[in-house]
Amino acid sequence: MRWNSWLSRWLVSLVLLGLLWLIETACSQSNVTLRVVAANLTSGNNQRYETPGLNILQGLRPDIVALQEFNYASTGSAGLNTPAAFREMLDRTFGPDFVYYREAGYNIPNGIISRYPMIASGSWVDSDAGVNDRGFAWARIDVPGTNDLYVVSVHLKASNSGSDVTRRAAQAAELRALIATNFPADAWIVLAGDFNIYSEDEPAVATLRTFVSDTPVPTDLHGNPNTNQGRNRRYDRVLVSFPLTNSLTPVVLPSHTLADGLVFVSTNYAPLSDVPPVQFGDSIVSGMQHLAVVKDFKFTLEAGSLVPPPTLALSEAGVLRWRGLSNVTYTVQMTTNLAFKNWLTLGTATSTGTELFFTNAPSTEAQRFYRVIYP
Repeated sequence: MRWNSWLSRWLVSLVLLGLLWLIETACSQSNVTLRVVAANLTSGNNQRYETPGLNILQGLRPDIVALQEFNYASTGSAGLNTPAAFREMLDRTFGPDFVYYREAGYNIPNGIISRYPMIASGSWVDSDAGVNDRGFAWARIDVPGTNDLYVVSVHLKASNSGSDVTRRAAQAAELRALIATNFPADAWIVLAGDFNIYSEDEPAVATLRTFVSDTPVPTDLHGNPNTNQGRNRRYDRVLVSFPLTNSLTPVVLPSHTLADGLVFVSTNYAPLSDVPPVQFGDSIVSGMQHLAVVKDFKFTLEAGSLVPPPTLALSEAGVLRWRGLSNVTYTVQMTTNLAFKNWLTLGTATSTGTELFFTNAPSTEAQRFYRVIYP
């Protein structure tokens, strides 16, 4: 998001029920935390996203997901793998503001889901003729700040036979060439998904480490980094380009701060009240062969990166709503006289995705002036 400096400070007012509301941003720096999840969380017999996998994604509250086996059957009348079905899936799991890209023409396509707009997206063909049911999905995403984020969702060849180890090495080399050809040299890149890697000694690992970073390595709450159902293989990973490593930050959940990121396992994460609506057995239902991997990034926003003026809505109950950035704390202040500028802090705004709201206590004053400041 790029905005001219004159938008670093804006004022909007509306009158309702005799109250004047004033909304104002601060001209300063702020931090935005962005959560990326690698997810091959299909279950059942059809390699589709069902309630357990969607529960996990909803509970982790990602901003961007690199999705594998991107299939979904509507619980209503929207059908199987239709645009209406995917809209139902996103609305149910993430919210109406989220967008997606899904590869076309494959049985188990890769895809990307994002809270932020996609400037461009597409699919690169995997040259391995034996992997003809998915490609390499990519998207350029307009994340907060001055840089765009380039995300590639991958699902490499499975099996630990010698020939398949060789094929994964070739896929890793092809990804390196595609990224070098299609993305800027200093781009912020996330390469995430199901790599099906059986050993850290594989040639594919050595190739990947030449252009993306695999550190720090996320683990579950018990220190296990492995992501297959048997918990002895680290199939799923979130890898980042070297310019993006400086933005890595601990994953923070209500009861835990995880310096290296998180491998989420519903059967050993506690308390599950941190991640509603996740149920204890969601990670081990039939057909779910992988675990979600989470990494967080912190971006600093300068004054020129502020959001544009929002559309305000004020209910008769005194609830003010506007759209802003996710994972940013907005402070609501009040005064009865703008000339005095003695602003009283009333509290902070609550976020529902990118929608913010604040409930104001009833007042007897003829007028009140309110402002919302971030940071």
